[in-house]
Amino acid sequence: MLNLILGGNHLSKVPYSERDILYEIQHKISTLNKTRDNKIKQSLRLEKYTELWKVVTFILNIEAVIFVILSIGAGSSIKTAFFNNDYFVIISSIFSIYVILIQYYISEQRYGERALKAHYQQLHIEDLILSLKNLLIMKNSTDDLIKNSYFVNEYNRIINEYQILLKNNENHEPIDYQMAILESSNVKEKKKDFTKDNVMIYANIVFCILVPSILILVLIFT
Repeated sequence: MLNLILGGNHLSKVPYSERDILYEIQHKISTLNKTRDNKIKQSLRLEKYTELWKVVTFILNIEAVIFVILSIGAGSSIKTAFFNNDYFVIISSIFSIYVILIQYYISEQRYGERALKAHYQQLHIEDLILSLKNLLIMKNSTDDLIKNSYFVNEYNRIINEYQILLKNNENHEPIDYQMAILESSNVKEKKKDFTKDNVMIYANIVFCILVPSILILVLIFT
């Protein structure tokens, strides 16, 4: 389905030797629109990761606190009856260390900061698109007093600004491009997000369920 969409939206190629400034402006407007759509999807994706990680780390922290309290003894009689178990203590300790490490990993990913940066990038790209569209309006509404060189110079300035904007900034993921294409084509299809970040989130959701289950089994069978 996606290949058909990409093929259907593919712009007709014109040899460079036959292109004029108006064609280049229109072509770049289309290119910048696609980049902006990708940046919007990137920003939304990173914001989703931020919200999911908040829920996951909250659950992990609650579980870690409970396990630590039970391990060190919330009361000697309770501990003797149920939790005087070396396996329970070892698993609880490893789990607590993991929670600390995963929170450090999340902080290093800076999802919120990256989402905001992608959002500002798409706003900047929108400004460049409006500048290119303004050139087309000027071309259609002015006489020959405005020379063609003016449009060439303005076009080069805008494209140079666009290139600077993209340099040294995080590129979007393929999933962002695919989601933008599907949305613009009104296709009722959802792409599965198999990025490293999303896989890590759902792996930790499983981890939240798995570790308590293991600890319960340890208490029951030891």
